Amino acid sequence: MKSLQIRHFQILALLFVLPIFIYSVVQTPDTVLVKLDKQIGARIPREQLKRMRGLEEFLESWVVAAPRDVISQLFKRGIPFQVLDSNPEGKAYFLVSTPEPGQAEALQQFGRAISLDDRNSLFWSDAKEAREILPAEFEIKRLSVDNNIPLVFTRDSIHARASIGRFYPRAPFVDPLIPALISQVSRSGLSNSIFSLQSFQTRYASTAACEAAGSFLFDYFTQLGLLCEYDAFTFSSNRSSRNIVATLPGLTSPQREVIVCAHYDSTSNQPTVLAPGADDNASGTAAVMEFARILSSYSFDFTVKFICFSAEEWGLYGSQHYAQEARRKGEKIIAVINLDMIAFADQLPEDLDVIVNQSSEWLANRYIVMAKLYGLLDIAKSINPSLKYSDHSPFWDQGFSASLSIEDYSLNNRYYHKTSDTLDVLNLDFALAAAKVSLAVTADLARPIGWR
Repeated sequence: MKSLQIRHFQILALLFVLPIFIYSVVQTPDTVLVKLDKQIGARIPREQLKRMRGLEEFLESWVVAAPRDVISQLFKRGIPFQVLDSNPEGKAYFLVSTPEPGQAEALQQFGRAISLDDRNSLFWSDAKEAREILPAEFEIKRLSVDNNIPLVFTRDSIHARASIGRFYPRAPFVDPLIPALISQVSRSGLSNSIFSLQSFQTRYASTAACEAAGSFLFDYFTQLGLLCEYDAFTFSSNRSSRNIVATLPGLTSPQREVIVCAHYDSTSNQPTVLAPGADDNASGTAAVMEFARILSSYSFDFTVKFICFSAEEWGLYGSQHYAQEARRKGEKIIAVINLDMIAFADQLPEDLDVIVNQSSEWLANRYIVMAKLYGLLDIAKSINPSLKYSDHSPFWDQGFSASLSIEDYSLNNRYYHKTSDTLDVLNLDFALAAAKVSLAVTADLARPIGWR
């Protein structure tokens, strides 16, 4: 009888202790979001750096997630930092760029906002998604708290080894095929594709019109004989959309990929009703369509993927989904060429801004070389990891080389995110020139069969 009582006591004790043990095993460390200036990086001990996760890199600072005890150790050492949120669990954070410097206070009426620098803020709200409550002129990116970007605190260091070093040692050179390819880029083709996309009235992600535009793109790529697929994803709790991915397989090293991409969704001050998005970003999407039409008739050493992302305007959801999956699968992406707003010229002659981070600088240099070799438009290179509000940025987060090609940054298009962003206000000569140089870079990187 006594042994039976002891046995019952042991069982009861186990039932009491087991939940505590399980909780202690699965419980994640108490995490704090902080901002660290790059200039203090050398003062942080290596063992503490190893326990921090880089979430977003800016020109002069990092947003990091760190255990609370690490933050306490920084405080004891007198290392400066800014606490952004001491209780981040379960919150949806966004990075927001304001139209003008010093406008972070304007965000406070919509939710919590903390300035990161003169243009960028960390924003969150208990109410709705940032895109649903912020004015259309604010650029946004959903902050992925799962990011783990290697922390580098000097501006001249490379936080992720550039793909050029791993996959692409060959230097560019003049080849007669490049002029033959770029001569096929059609001004009327760009115009017709922009008009077709504009004609959906709105391409606001998750609306029926946006999904119809995705089907239109899928059919277009399929008719070219390309392997095409829908890359479906969910966002904002109960919304969904699709990236459109068309593939031209490489013949020599098909595992190595060059991606040329643009987002096909749009927004405006009346997003669910009228968001024609001719410049932003039917222009970039039309260029991707032209590239697919031209390059599908040729063979390349490396695979070329033509991708049209959705939900960019909601915070880069489509490209975040794709880039995270690409890293998880170990895909060997040589470069990502992102085209976003390439058809508005506020002055002439207009150059093309190519924006990169440090590890992607080689890609901007490639643009410059191609433009000079083939007598194309001028390239304005900008190395600035703070410029992250388009689909190149999630690829930076995953360690891939990526560039953004855009007409101007900061934006000078007075029709940006308005119902007046239509084909009639665009400069198709500039769009043609921007498309030609981007096609030259794409073809050079993919290496048509016979180049050596």
